[in-house]
Amino acid sequence: MTALTENMFAIFDQPEFSFKKIKETHSPEEVVDLKEKFKAVWQGWKKVNQTVASQLPTGEFAKVHVESWTNGWNLRDHYWASYRLASLADYNPCIGVMLDKKQLQVYLMFQHYKSEQRQGTPDEYNQLLDKVPEWANSIDVAHWYLWDKNEMEFSDHLPLTKYLHSRDVQQQFNSDARKTSFLLGKFAFRGKDQVDNMEEYIDSAIRQLTSLYEELK
Repeated sequence: MTALTENMFAIFDQPEFSFKKIKETHSPEEVVDLKEKFKAVWQGWKKVNQTVASQLPTGEFAKVHVESWTNGWNLRDHYWASYRLASLADYNPCIGVMLDKKQLQVYLMFQHYKSEQRQGTPDEYNQLLDKVPEWANSIDVAHWYLWDKNEMEFSDHLPLTKYLHSRDVQQQFNSDARKTSFLLGKFAFRGKDQVDNMEEYIDSAIRQLTSLYEELK
């Protein structure tokens, strides 16, 4: 059981993430120390997601992908992992789990990055929007949000409760989201929401999203 701590969020409170620029203003010792701090939080993050993956139903999901803490040139400004159903392992949609300086989020998404190397189109994925209201009947909709690919990462997204309670809001969101792709997820905000067990939080959200995700089979 891993608690979500302020230190995990705070690691991303950096003015600069480029190694080249960091080295211009920090001593070699400070650069090493910064790298070690990032790596330590990331190792905890990786372990959390590996634990979650081991607890999911056997054979239902492909191997979890945990993105590295650096891309070689930069420190990450967030940590990310993706879960794909084994039956949709070669498709673009997935469940993403992300930690950044503002929140922990677990969400269903269409992965546009290198999408040409996988199967499935945004239009096919966006058809799931029609199933969201019915899917939402099976969950506690508090802390869930919708947004589209073009929204900024730290924007205030549309609460699922507001989406469900207004046909006009649904129609406007769906119209905008279909131009790109929609995202739907559960959020725990820094300084606001307490998560004492990250593994349980992520596992629970993944299981709730799976029933919607499975509609793509």
